[in-house]
Amino acid sequence: MIRLPLPLPLPVPIPVPVPLLLPCPLSAARIAGLRATVVLLLILLMKSKLLRLKMSLLGTVLGLLFSLIFLVSSGVLVLVAGGAVAYALQQRKAAST
Repeated sequence: MIRLPLPLPLPVPIPVPVPLLLPCPLSAARIAGLRATVVLLLILLMKSKLLRLKMSLLGTVLGLLFSLIFLVSSGVLVLVAGGAVAYALQQRKAAST
């Protein structure tokens, strides 16, 4: 008799903390920083796997391409975080006048 595996139960949804729901510029900056860190770690992991598997011209070009993509994405995230801080300062100034 062949037994089929039971289907996996559906994952329980994780509740989102309240501070992430509010459009707070500091939360946006923290999220942008965390995303940049995760992207950096993933790129370094992919690059190390590529270089470990085959040290070739293709691996080097892809490693440089991943590094360039990381620099561009982190620059964009820095601009987003800076814009969030500037927006918060502008809102604070407008609220005080």
